[in-house]
Amino acid sequence: MIENTPTHRIQTIILYVLGFLLLWEWLRPLQVVTDTSSLHYFLVFIALAMILSYFRVKPFISGSIKVVFILFSLQSLYFEGSFFSLLWIGPFLKDLTYNLELTLGREWSSLSFMYRSLLFFVLLWLMTYLLYYWLSVKKTILLFYIMTIAYISVLDSFSNYDGDQAIIRVVIFGFLLLGLLAFERIVMKERILPTKTNKQRWIIPLVVMVGASSFFAFVAPKADPLWPDPVPYFKSYAEGAGGSVSKIGYGTDDSELGGPFIGDPTVVFKAEIESEHYWRIETKDVYTGKGWEQSLTEDQSLMRFQSGEPVPLMLNLQESEREATEERILIEQPYNHVVYPYGVETVTGNEDGYFMLSNNNEKIKSYRNQEEVELDEYSITYRKQVYSQKAMTAANDTVDLSQLDPYLDRYTQLPEALPERVKVLAAEITEGKENWYDKAKAVEQYFAQEGFMYDQFDVPVPEKGQDYVDQFLFETQRGYCDNFSTSMVVMMRSLGIPARWVKGYSEGEYSSQIDSDTMLYEVSNNNAHSWVEVFFPEVGWVPFEPTVGFSNNVIYDYDFELPETEETQVSEVSEQEEPKKTFQPEEDVATSSEEEFSFEQFWGDTKVFFKKNWGKVLVGFALLLALVAVLYGIRRRWLPYFLIFYYRKKNEERIFSSAYISLVKQLERYGLKIEDGQTLRAYARYIDSFFGTSEMTRLTRNYESILYGQKLSEEDWEKMRELWENLIKKTTG
Repeated sequence: MIENTPTHRIQTIILYVLGFLLLWEWLRPLQVVTDTSSLHYFLVFIALAMILSYFRVKPFISGSIKVVFILFSLQSLYFEGSFFSLLWIGPFLKDLTYNLELTLGREWSSLSFMYRSLLFFVLLWLMTYLLYYWLSVKKTILLFYIMTIAYISVLDSFSNYDGDQAIIRVVIFGFLLLGLLAFERIVMKERILPTKTNKQRWIIPLVVMVGASSFFAFVAPKADPLWPDPVPYFKSYAEGAGGSVSKIGYGTDDSELGGPFIGDPTVVFKAEIESEHYWRIETKDVYTGKGWEQSLTEDQSLMRFQSGEPVPLMLNLQESEREATEERILIEQPYNHVVYPYGVETVTGNEDGYFMLSNNNEKIKSYRNQEEVELDEYSITYRKQVYSQKAMTAANDTVDLSQLDPYLDRYTQLPEALPERVKVLAAEITEGKENWYDKAKAVEQYFAQEGFMYDQFDVPVPEKGQDYVDQFLFETQRGYCDNFSTSMVVMMRSLGIPARWVKGYSEGEYSSQIDSDTMLYEVSNNNAHSWVEVFFPEVGWVPFEPTVGFSNNVIYDYDFELPETEETQVSEVSEQEEPKKTFQPEEDVATSSEEEFSFEQFWGDTKVFFKKNWGKVLVGFALLLALVAVLYGIRRRWLPYFLIFYYRKKNEERIFSSAYISLVKQLERYGLKIEDGQTLRAYARYIDSFFGTSEMTRLTRNYESILYGQKLSEEDWEKMRELWENLIKKTTG
């Protein structure tokens, strides 16, 4: 047994310090490979947790201290004001509730940074407990040491993190820890008195060996590797296969579309608005078969206008009779372009400079002194656009594009290598439709009717020689906005109808109500979006939304000249009411459901689920195994309480014998193993001397009586059970 001497306490402190330094190496790369700006709160939390573990503070008190520190850290990082003002509790609970709903809905990419930090604190809490268990109970750190080396090595190979110095530190800390813990295990096993001399004879050579070997390994010349580095090969293979994962957000390079992306909840701007609408940025006109490019550069046709002057952009050729609305945009992530709604009239907020509109892609940028400038905020006025359905349905295949503006020819461009089956599919979808509007609506609705799926993860990049739209329409039938919008533009063009690809942001997320008419919306990188515009003579460019699950709030003017008897029907259609559902009696519905259910369908749905979510299932199974392994590793702490609960409910004749054997096994898990050839009485005396009691001797005496045929009464068992519980509880410490 190791005595709690001042020398031993110093050695234990050294163990905890080395464990802290080893865990610190897991946090260092986060500032390089993630957007984490500061690690101070996390480091202080680790130190606090290990200090509480060293002083064996009661779990309730220790847990309370950790919870208070976590809340203090989150308040300091993400909320304004003082921690003691308690004004942050409401927003914190609101954010926590919202993120818990996202977690249950498996929308992990949309989790806020505050919630992610909270989860990281919980993870560190678990890691510090495991470190305490490995250092103080198991007296071994080999598994964690190997995991640390693997972690640093992988990050050094596949990220920008330089792990050269980290590997040296890990080797030093790890070998010192392994050596010190090996000494403690030998002392416990051999029952050696850990005197100061014995410790010096072990520790001094250990420090000299680790220090000298590390120094010579660092300064000694290194031979060139015998094998080539496989990492560049893996990277090039992944890039060639389209396996790279990008972050969602607005970007300018769309020449290579496809591949998965991860969400990014970073807020780009906030908008004070009266009603929801899309935010437009730019258009692109040349489809290459892999992505989108611009036929002309922005420099070739720039139009300058001052702050507050009319924007020289007219998307809708008809005048809107609606009143002008003013909205304010507050920039969170600086950029030099302007986001604007359909019907924009003026942009205000750059009085010291000016704005430039590119006629090629209709992108507006802010300038000052002939250089692009980033604005902190600006205001826009616009009129909600109303599109005449009568004028749109008037456009048909008899329209001569050559009589329209010459620039419209480029909006029917298609690559020569476009597969013929794309054109055939567009013709099949619009068969029987006589005008452009009906054809556009048929293509827009085709994706939802045919079961296309919105997916951000299982989205491949077209192979060499494969068309992006063809792959989506006929092979994968799953993707995100770029897949849907590009496919609609290409199909519309294949029908001879001018169409183009538009980029910007969707409405955003509601944040708060400013007054009775104005709402505050937050638009994040997750709201980056693309959609379609189709050109109609006498109307202009009209937006369409083919992406499953999205709606762009387009307002149509149903201005047909119909008989009075049909006016009511037209008004009902214009309001876009949902059709009434016909409900069956409950019994009929239940019967129908039972008849439709089949084991084959259930098995097929199960296979589809596992095919789509195999990664999540694998991670969940791995976490479950890890949890089982952790519980098994610490079973010495929780198993006695289960045994106590179990045997309290038992009164059988042989219950004492079973309880006694369980006690002996628990003592072995505690480290007090019965030696070969040792009698039960000798073993009982050893246990009593270890704990300073006489309980084991009394329990053993009764156990031997039972072995020789004497029966234990229920009253005797009650007395023995109290002794048994007192003794088995001592093994949990």
